[in-house]
Amino acid sequence: MDANRDAREAAAALPTGSLSKRLDGGVVTPFDDGYAEARRVWNGLVNEYPAVVAYCESVDDVRVAVDFARERDLETAVRSGGHSVSGSSVVSGGLVVDCSRMEWVRIDPEERIARVGPGTTWGTLDRAAQSFGLATPGGVYADTGVAGLTLGGGTGYLSPKHGFTADNLREIEVVTGRGERVAANADRDTDVFWAARGGGTPGVVTAFEFDLHPLDHDVGYFESWLPAAAAGDALGAYREYQRTAPAESCVFPYLARVPTTAEFPADRHSDLALCVAGVYAGDPEAGRREFEPFRDHPDAFAESFEAMPYTELQSMMDGDFPAGRRYYWKSVPLARLDDDAIAELRRAADAAPSDLSTIVVWPMHGAVGRVSESATPLVGRDADVVVNVEAAWDDPTATTENVAWVRETCDRFRDGASLPGTLPNFAGGRASDADDVYAANAERLRRVRETHDPDGLFAYERR
Repeated sequence: MDANRDAREAAAALPTGSLSKRLDGGVVTPFDDGYAEARRVWNGLVNEYPAVVAYCESVDDVRVAVDFARERDLETAVRSGGHSVSGSSVVSGGLVVDCSRMEWVRIDPEERIARVGPGTTWGTLDRAAQSFGLATPGGVYADTGVAGLTLGGGTGYLSPKHGFTADNLREIEVVTGRGERVAANADRDTDVFWAARGGGTPGVVTAFEFDLHPLDHDVGYFESWLPAAAAGDALGAYREYQRTAPAESCVFPYLARVPTTAEFPADRHSDLALCVAGVYAGDPEAGRREFEPFRDHPDAFAESFEAMPYTELQSMMDGDFPAGRRYYWKSVPLARLDDDAIAELRRAADAAPSDLSTIVVWPMHGAVGRVSESATPLVGRDADVVVNVEAAWDDPTATTENVAWVRETCDRFRDGASLPGTLPNFAGGRASDADDVYAANAERLRRVRETHDPDGLFAYERR
């Protein structure tokens, strides 16, 4: 392949041996046996060939790697969990700063603060925080990296009560594109801190600090599965519910094919259906009562409610998104979930080329809307909901049709009651740029990047 050949040529021209001697973690190049694994990320759609992967085990390692890249004008990507849907954690022909070995968590239960290394996954952070009856909003999959989710905003089951993941960020330590070590918070290096709360950083984050919140009990989780024909009325009822939904409630309907498992009637297997699912972060019995109208829907062919530990909830869906499968996701914030949007949800789900794909309606009520859009790079906080269009497929020859389905679906939503921008974690492929994602905040974000990464070392527009 040309990309592989180009990567080998680029690596041959670099003094990677001297870099390796300066790093505790070492390097991998296209000439090494471990290269195939070193360049691989979670999304099987991403097929990049870096010239060198630098494994960092300390802040000093990160500074060495950044200096090496800047001195040689190497485009640089940062990998922590490697879970970026768009592939922004790897770059062909350039340098990958791999922080996956910098995995550590320190909990201060008295101050309710977590300090976290950039290689930490949410499963590790959740387990550490829950040992003290604490938590912070952190996505919905345990093996997602803390770094990537936070720097892209981060939505999770606790977001209606406590905001985006980035809203709970207190401080970061970062090695900038200039090679400078910066500790940024609300009082110091405020521009870097502002950018980190959903807009990435002009460098490599080497430590995160988060606010934690009390969660010393089980949480409630429910599902109610309905035939696709009932989706219109059910989503209309959901729209009404969201107008007064409590902050403890995170209800997220999604359209998907019925799993072929014993939990579902055999005559429904593989049918398109609407699953109304939700989490209640307060007392589970209060959640059982709160969600009863959804569970008692007359058309439901399967329903359940379970109280479970938060860590179990966070890992419950990990098996649904295996590494190596191909994924392409985009999102659109809707000012209102009107009848036209509801009809489009059903039409788009019917047209999905892969039975593995889903369309999720994610709520935006509560704490996410109480933060000013100028306080962070994130936009769309006043949306009713965000529609996440999530294509997933295994056949490598089916890429074009699946990507087209996502883009065309989002374009139709954009023609309706949508708002500017999108959730950075669901921004789609590399054609996206800052204006598409951050709308009115894009120019300020560019200025931060130009100040602290004047050479454009980091590959920002790879979302």
